[in-house]
Amino acid sequence: MIPELRFRVNKPTVTYETIEGESVVINLETGSYYSLRAIGSEIWESLAANRAVELIVDDLSALYNATRVQVEQSVIQLIGELRQEQLIVPDGAIGSSASGSQAPSVASTVKSEFQAPVLQKFTDMQELLLLDPIHDVDAAGWPRAKQDA
Repeated sequence: MIPELRFRVNKPTVTYETIEGESVVINLETGSYYSLRAIGSEIWESLAANRAVELIVDDLSALYNATRVQVEQSVIQLIGELRQEQLIVPDGAIGSSASGSQAPSVASTVKSEFQAPVLQKFTDMQELLLLDPIHDVDAAGWPRAKQDA
């Protein structure tokens, strides 16, 4: 059993949007952006909702055809990658199991096939994402790169 760990999105450095089962996460300090689909997106949404890691593992174990150990290892690996990319940060170590709990929606006893989550990283738009169009705009209205302090 894993401790009652919780994480939160590293705001204001990180912003994200989830649409149709894909979470797109942007690190505004590095200009890198990331994609999480399917189970990875479910885990991201749960972390963003400040759900305890143990509860996330419990929920996924109830929904997917995998052992709890497989699910736990996959969740912990993804959390490690998200932390390494500075997308999430710890948000306290101990909490009530009921806090932030929401039971998974299990419509039937048939479980879906489990596929380990994959964090895809993209760096092709770093220069564009590092522009600050609100504050750094030239006379023609074009954004320009942030100046080093």
